[in-house]
Amino acid sequence: MKTVTTRIPEDDEEALAALEDAQSADRSEVLRRLIRQGLDDWRRERALDQLREHSVTLRTAAERADVSLVEMLTLAAEEGIDVGYTTDDLERDLDRI
Repeated sequence: MKTVTTRIPEDDEEALAALEDAQSADRSEVLRRLIRQGLDDWRRERALDQLREHSVTLRTAAERADVSLVEMLTLAAEEGIDVGYTTDDLERDLDRI
C-alpha cells in the first residue's frame, strides 16, 4: 500500500473528524473509504460519458466502471442514455440461457 500526503482545508478536516466518530474508524480508514468511493463514482461517470458519446459498447462501459452488465444498463437508463438494449431484451436473453 502506498502512502499519500496532502493538505486539506480546515473545514474538511472537521468533517473528517465527524466521519471518524460516526464510522468508528481512524483517519486513514475514513480517507481510504472516501477515496475508494470517489474513484468508483469517477469510473462510473466516465463510463457513462463514453457510453453517451457512443465511443464504447455497453459491455466495455460496464468493465470500465467495474459493474455488472445489468447494473450498467440500469445506470444508463437512469441517465437517459439510449444504448439500444432494453431490460426486456436482457430478460429475453436471460430466459434463453
